[in-house]
Amino acid sequence: MPAGGMAPLTVAVLNWRDYQGRGQWYVDRMRAQVGQHLTIPHRFVEVTERDLPEGRTGRCNKLYLLEMFDGEVLYLDLDVDVVANIDHLVELGRSDPGRIWARNDFSYPVTIEARVSRPGYAGPLMHNGREATINSSVMYWRGRKDMSGAEALIPVTHGDQGIITALFWPDGIGLFPEDSIRSYKYHVQRGLGTGSITVYHGRPKPHDLQ
Repeated sequence: MPAGGMAPLTVAVLNWRDYQGRGQWYVDRMRAQVGQHLTIPHRFVEVTERDLPEGRTGRCNKLYLLEMFDGEVLYLDLDVDVVANIDHLVELGRSDPGRIWARNDFSYPVTIEARVSRPGYAGPLMHNGREATINSSVMYWRGRKDMSGAEALIPVTHGDQGIITALFWPDGIGLFPEDSIRSYKYHVQRGLGTGSITVYHGRPKPHDLQ
């Protein structure tokens, strides 16, 4: 997998083991949506299980994208819908490129963290002890990130979102506007709008609605 590239911005997607059994459909769909709704010059890169950095196992594989690229990266989960212009998300990231930019989580928002502790986990927690996290469906960052502490956190978190939050919150994470990235379950189905990006967490997935 080449680091850096000709374009100033890399738009990366992760097609892990033929995502949902129809990975190419998802990749083609996302390439078309990005081409329609991102006017900033970019290259579109599909990452597969063959592209992980040397020594990585594939557990919480999304984490390792953060150490794979030089330059600036906009990452999109394959099961999001880009439905309106997203230039402003890149521009916000560029305003403070030392941070990883992501949306506050829909279910476990980091901005209402409780001051509680849990053995083996130093990140922010909800009142019930569950990690308070960012949502990793859409992320922007610049330059390779040090993910050396990620493996140790895998057994004590619920996944990549908790790990990224534990490693970088608060000083290393910026939050995208919540109205720009909306949940299909929590917002769209309730008539609360789509924003620029709709996130399909859990079910249904976009192909379920075809």
